[in-house]
Amino acid sequence: MPQTKPTTPGQRVRGLRLRRGYKQAELAERAGLSVDLVSALERDVKKGMSWSSMVKLARALDVDPGVIAGKGPYLEPVPGAASLAVRDAVINPDLLLEMRPEDGQGGTDAAELWRRVERGYDAYFGGEFGVLAAELPDLIHRCRVLHGMDRTVGAASSAHAWQLAARLLVHTGRDDAAAVAAERAISAGQTGDDPYRLATLYGTYSWVLLHQGRTEEAEKIAVRVAEEIEPTMSAAVPNQLTAWGGLILHAAVACGARGDRTQAEEYLSVARAGAARAGVDRHDYWMSFGPSHVGVQTTHVMTALNRPDAALKASATVRREDLLPVQWGRHRLNDARALLQLRKWEAAEEAAVEAKAVSLEWFRHQEFARSVVDDLVDHRQRLSSSLRDLVSAFEQ
Repeated sequence: MPQTKPTTPGQRVRGLRLRRGYKQAELAERAGLSVDLVSALERDVKKGMSWSSMVKLARALDVDPGVIAGKGPYLEPVPGAASLAVRDAVINPDLLLEMRPEDGQGGTDAAELWRRVERGYDAYFGGEFGVLAAELPDLIHRCRVLHGMDRTVGAASSAHAWQLAARLLVHTGRDDAAAVAAERAISAGQTGDDPYRLATLYGTYSWVLLHQGRTEEAEKIAVRVAEEIEPTMSAAVPNQLTAWGGLILHAAVACGARGDRTQAEEYLSVARAGAARAGVDRHDYWMSFGPSHVGVQTTHVMTALNRPDAALKASATVRREDLLPVQWGRHRLNDARALLQLRKWEAAEEAAVEAKAVSLEWFRHQEFARSVVDDLVDHRQRLSSSLRDLVSAFEQ
């Protein structure tokens, strides 16, 4: 009889454990978790898995956390949309060859390419991953051609095309290719003349490391680059403050993910002071910072640290109009998790429904959303129609 493919994180943990010949007790010891927790996860008695537990188990099993999470491409059927095509555009043997004259023919108008980059970010933050996947391979090629023809003019568009690829590849479960794309974004940014743009590209690299479970390295790179551009608050220009503050928030999230409450709260305090100086939320270089975004990331960190009261208190400071669509959706998932921790099932379900309404395509790519929905199902005696709709999001 053919084996059934594992469909839950717990089943994937069990399969990986058996392939490595570990007993549950041995895996628990390697991961620094209790045997009871490992057993409950493998038997799907406990379906929801915290990020910190997933990272520990991934390390013990020598895989990326995304393998346990079951990340993969769930793109809408847009013509030309394929995550493999984006990966192939990033890990491309032609990049090892010198640019040939014919490579620069056609489609390299700088203004038009920049408009395409802007449309790419609209698709990304709108949760239209299929649209973005269809656009990226050609956009990367044309931006690379422009960059080869004029290093200064092409630096920004090329850097952001690579950055978009890195972000999309993380969501579709290709973290290694995402790291390559993030490195290419930094390399392109280094040929430009804007140190604050370059700093935000390092922020993306930090975010990729976080998704690989490399929280200490994610924190280190964010802090080091933030220190290099640290503003004098009385004389800070807005885009400098955004780049610096966004990096500090990256560091806070990395600390929260590994359970370092003291350091996470220290970073959040620094970011809060910077946001007060900024006064309003901004989205410079497609990095976001300001009072609402400090509230968003404080909610995220406090949820990870299992402090739901503090998470919801921070959430109350967030204004929806300050957030881009998928930022609002991810924030509502954090609200849902905090409400679950407080056993407020109906309110948690409402928050998850609101997150799904942002973009079904985006929602399907969020393992955190799947975890929230699994826990809702476990604690609800009867499935409401809205909860059934949430479950069905992961069955298509």
